[in-house]
Amino acid sequence: MVKFQVVRVSCIAVLIMSILVGVPEANAASAITCEQVTIWLTPCIGYGVLGGVVPDACCSGIKALNAASKTAEDRRTQCQCVKEGAARIPGLNYDRVNTLPDICGSACPYKLSPTLDCSKLN
Repeated sequence: MVKFQVVRVSCIAVLIMSILVGVPEANAASAITCEQVTIWLTPCIGYGVLGGVVPDACCSGIKALNAASKTAEDRRTQCQCVKEGAARIPGLNYDRVNTLPDICGSACPYKLSPTLDCSKLN
C-alpha cells in the first residue's frame, strides 16, 4: 500500500511539474516567476493530495517563496501562479493545503481557493 502511494505521488509530481512549467508568467513586472513557484512548492503536492507528513522541502519552499515576495505585485503573481497550478492538480484538498503555512511556521497573505481573487492582494 505504501509503495503504491509513493508511486502515485511521484506520478502526480511529474504530471504537475510538466503542467506548471507550461503555465504562463502571471506578470512580467514581478520578480517572482511561475517556474520559481513551481520549483518551491512541488514538494508540497503529496501532502496536498494524500495528507500525511509535510516534507521539510515543502516548508523550505514555502519559506523561500514568502521571503521572495517583497512587494504587492510579487504577492499577486505568487497567488496567481499557485491558484492556476493548484487548479491542475487532481484530488488537491484545499483545506489541507491551507494548513501548510501554520504547519511550516510561515504566514500566507491569503487562503487558497478556486475563487480567490489574487488582484486584490496588497
